[in-house]
Amino acid sequence: MVEEIHPIVCRKWAVPILQYLAEEGPRNYSRIEDTFDTSSDVITDRLRELSDAGVIKRDKKSPKNVRYSITEDGEQLLSLVAEINQVLE
Repeated sequence: MVEEIHPIVCRKWAVPILQYLAEEGPRNYSRIEDTFDTSSDVITDRLRELSDAGVIKRDKKSPKNVRYSITEDGEQLLSLVAEINQVLE
């Protein structure tokens, strides 16, 4: 399981994007991009990786209307990250 989770949570911006979607609900790409101070390429890569891992869902209604939301697996992953952070404090 560690081998599956490590590439996801260790990538910069992955956990903050998951937390953002968990707190704010489904968001389109531009809202996510505006929230984080990094390049659009990094945001695109993270969203693709998180979607491929099944921790976020990509809902494409049209080419310009794509929304991202956290999945149940993503919520569970955030819970695990929070538990690990508590142990490390």
